[in-house]
Amino acid sequence: METKDTYVEVLEKINVPDPKSPFMHKIIRKLVTAEEAELLLALPAEPAEIARKTGMPEDAVQRKIQEFMEKGLVVPTSKGPRLVRDVLQFHDANLSSSEKWVDAELCDLWKDFYEAEFMPFTEKLSALPADASAKTVRVVPAWRAIELSPDLPVEKLPPEENLRDLVNGADVIAVVPCTCRRSLRRCDAKVEICVLFNRGAEYAIKRGAGRKVSADEAMAVLREGEEAGLVHTWPFGLSPRLNEICNCCRDCCIIFDPGLKFGTLDRGLAKSHLRAEVHKHVCDGCQDCVETCFFSAIEMKKDPPGKKLKAEVDPDKCYGCGACVVACSPHVHAIGMRLVES
Repeated sequence: METKDTYVEVLEKINVPDPKSPFMHKIIRKLVTAEEAELLLALPAEPAEIARKTGMPEDAVQRKIQEFMEKGLVVPTSKGPRLVRDVLQFHDANLSSSEKWVDAELCDLWKDFYEAEFMPFTEKLSALPADASAKTVRVVPAWRAIELSPDLPVEKLPPEENLRDLVNGADVIAVVPCTCRRSLRRCDAKVEICVLFNRGAEYAIKRGAGRKVSADEAMAVLREGEEAGLVHTWPFGLSPRLNEICNCCRDCCIIFDPGLKFGTLDRGLAKSHLRAEVHKHVCDGCQDCVETCFFSAIEMKKDPPGKKLKAEVDPDKCYGCGACVVACSPHVHAIGMRLVES
């Protein structure tokens, strides 16, 4: 009972919705012993303070704190190391850790939690009215799609949607594994492809989870995601300053997978200020754009007076990711991006 209570307290401090969740308990028990859980309960605090309270040597406390950080349980703050603030930060920090701490069993445990608890929770959102203020993730247009849209005035792009300037303006950049894909493993898209910036990158590098890269290298990684049909997203709700660009698939992403299945995507995902537009006189009807679009925003329709089917974008469904533009480009460049009012 005492051991169980200790783990419950830790999960309560992480703000897990159900601190008695059997799935969360399996995860936390795999990561720390009951004695280590007691140390976590002493946070936030500096190692010297914890050493005084527990009688442990300060260097031993520092080693434990570093291990907790490497496992994604602890983040540094001005008040000393503290526990991750919620289950999503716990998920992302833990599953982006180095291979030393992430094995198949841990990935399976997170997958079990996702399917048994996270998905049903997300399904309930479909019964709630959409709230624009609840959107915490935004689509960032593919830079390649912008390059392939010669009529698009790049200088008029909102700063948060100019991927090149966002990357070039970062102080520190790191590449880390996609936490969703690492756990669910439902597709063959590349795993080491998400990009962290500034404080997020520093944290990843410090705990051995991220590979430091230059701005040019980061753009190459993001371009690789674009060519693979992945969608850039920025979880801006976590920080007003750029900390991360994810490269999302529709099969593993904890935003797109439940959002598309339950029709709740608009609850948390903000569209970009761009929309795809088909140049029908160029379209050859290949349908690559239809297969690429996550949002079912493109249909093949007859274009009178001809009988051949041409792609047509529904602007209300389009999120402005640019994936269709990139998919079309090897063929005939029949799709471009246009700027719209918010």
